[in-house]
Amino acid sequence: MHSVTIPSHPPTISSLGLHSLEFSKSRRIAMNGGALCAKSCLSVGNEGPQTKRDAVIIVDHGSRRQESNLMLNEFVSMFKARTSYEIVEPAHMELAEPSIRDAFKLCVQQGAKRIIISPFFLFPGRHWNQDIPALAAEAAEDHSGISYIVTAPLGLHESLVDVVNDRINYCLKHVDGDATECSVCAGTGKCRLYQ
Repeated sequence: MHSVTIPSHPPTISSLGLHSLEFSKSRRIAMNGGALCAKSCLSVGNEGPQTKRDAVIIVDHGSRRQESNLMLNEFVSMFKARTSYEIVEPAHMELAEPSIRDAFKLCVQQGAKRIIISPFFLFPGRHWNQDIPALAAEAAEDHSGISYIVTAPLGLHESLVDVVNDRINYCLKHVDGDATECSVCAGTGKCRLYQ
């Protein structure tokens, strides 16, 4: 994605020309006794093996700043609109509601039989390795017969190159006076050149 204008409807994966990217599963890096794909184990699109009884919980760290927590809700709305998952809920690992337990319960109430917990984290660390799996296991204890998985974090997905490049280009356009502040920087005064 090389455009630096913000459209009224953000681009879809297919408009980025990323219809069916699949990355190598052969190159792996050992990490904490597990395996992590060096490039990416993820494919782009919503062609994954899902059922109508699947639900997705997208979980971030959580913040004391309400504005940060609300951004997860926006992302969840975009994710739901661009995929075929009918049940998608936000959750915060700590510091804010809804918790993973709350989101898990909401998914079950909507008819989910399998819950996919997707950490909205860039790289694996203690939260992915320990905290989120422990919180997910606690949530699952209240719902017998419901299976779940904690997926890999965003990691080294090649599509992130496009996201970072687009953000850089837009901010440079703003400091050159050719674009307004993006929604992340709006009103903060942070998107400026320091000397």
